[in-house]
Amino acid sequence: MLRPDRVHRDRGAAAVEFAIVAPLLILILLGLVDFGRMFFVQINLAGASREGARAVSVGRPGVQVESVVQASSPGVARISSLGDVTALSVQQQPCPANGSTNAAVVVSVPFRWFMPVELLRIFNPSSDGGQTLTLQSRSEMLCLA
Repeated sequence: MLRPDRVHRDRGAAAVEFAIVAPLLILILLGLVDFGRMFFVQINLAGASREGARAVSVGRPGVQVESVVQASSPGVARISSLGDVTALSVQQQPCPANGSTNAAVVVSVPFRWFMPVELLRIFNPSSDGGQTLTLQSRSEMLCLA
């Protein structure tokens, strides 16, 4: 049985324990959301580069390829960069005139974390923090045109 004087001594223990654990739980939650967003963007980039490579392989001009890529993943650049960038970066390797080789498209976008990545400097002070990184996807298809 608890004595009345002990109850008064342990009264604020739960609040102190919560104050210690809560920042760690919030950091883990933000990390899960951020990594989920990163994988979502990467999957969309893969689909956009595949659509772009298909458009290049059938002989569409560069402007149409760019519009196909942008249309196949609407809003991904804005989600990835937290509103700073509105379009994906597209690099094309068109089909050569001599015949059957591959056409390629590389789609990239800067990815910005909303999780406080700067906290990683506590463990490695020489790191740059890695607040942004570039996600990209490359797809190739056999030239048909």
